[in-house]
Parts: sequence; structure tokens; C-alpha cells
Amino acid sequence: MANFRLEIVTPTGKIYSKDVEFVLARTTEGDMGILANHSPFVAGLAVGEMIVREEKGKEIPYYVSEGFLEINSNKVIVLVDEAMLASEIDLEKAKKEAIFAEEKLKKLTEDKNFILTQKSLHEALVKVSIAEKLL
Repeated sequence: MANFRLEIVTPTGKIYSKDVEFVLARTTEGDMGILANHSPFVAGLAVGEMIVREEKGKEIPYYVSEGFLEINSNKVIVLVDEAMLASEIDLEKAKKEAIFAEEKLKKLTEDKNFILTQKSLHEALVKVSIAEKLL
């Protein structure tokens, strides 16, 4: 199977740069599978799981926050605020973050804080869901 270069970049730097066979990413419009020689494309990314298939079918799950994905010249660049291997997610910490955000949501009245806390809750619950798949 043909490969392409995948780079995952966060504000702290490039965390992944390898040739891969396939990427499954959650865009703002839905899930998108990417293979080599994909036409140029830009999409917004939603919080979710991204699956990276390296050579010989080895699949690696990642948690990614909101961001952007760019496909150009057999290269995919994922720009996100946060990305981590599913195996690096601290399940207990993610559960505590979700509980904290849920409790905070119940107490909020100001729209801006409500939306930010709702976003934090969603991100924590996605981390929990991804990490629990590894159990």
C-alpha cells in the first residue's frame, strides 16, 4: 500500500512525523479516511479520536482537540491545541476532569463560562472514551 507523510503539530511542537498508510480523523463535517494521493483538502477538526495506521497495519489511536487538517502533495498536517496517544491518557484524571466540569456546569449562569466549561466537559469525556477502549 502507498504511504504518505503525516505530521501532528501542537503549540509545543511537532509530536509525530512519519510515513503512514491511512488516517481516520473526525472533521467538523464527520469522519474522514485519508489514503495516499488524496486530493488537496483543508478541514476543521472536531474533538475526537484519530486513528493512524502505520506500515503493516499497526493502528495507533490518538486523542486530538479541535484544530485543522491540511492535505497537500501527499502530506497531511494536523494542527491541534492538544494531541496525545490514547495510551498516554490518564483515565482517572480524565474522569475527574469530567466530574469537575459537570459540577461546574450546574453552577454556571454566564453564557461564556457555560460554553467554555461545556467544551472542557466534552474534551474530558472524549479522553475517557478513548482511554477506556484500551482496557
